[in-house]
Amino acid sequence: MLPHPGRQREPDRENTTITPIPGDLCWFTFDGDQLGNAAYGYETQEAHRAAGAGGLVDLALFYGRNNLLINGDQGWVPGNVFGEVVEGLAEMAAACQDLWMGGVRGERLTLRRAED
Repeated sequence: MLPHPGRQREPDRENTTITPIPGDLCWFTFDGDQLGNAAYGYETQEAHRAAGAGGLVDLALFYGRNNLLINGDQGWVPGNVFGEVVEGLAEMAAACQDLWMGGVRGERLTLRRAED
């Protein structure tokens, strides 16, 4: 999620979906009260509300089927479909699946003290 870009007003709901299909690009906006649950990665509701005082924007690319946009705390979470990936989706989906399942397999992080 990204900090809100400081828009004067959010885009209205247009071309919304709760069942995006592969290739859909969706825009979601949340305020500090909507995601103030520790299950979303914030230690306290207050910390999230302070960090997200201007709102949060979530941009999503859906590359698989059977998506249902529902949140246990909020219910249905419709997203604005603002675009569609029409080329290279299969390759992107394969890369995303590999990252999801394998993480940083084969990568190595090396730390060393800088020389004076």
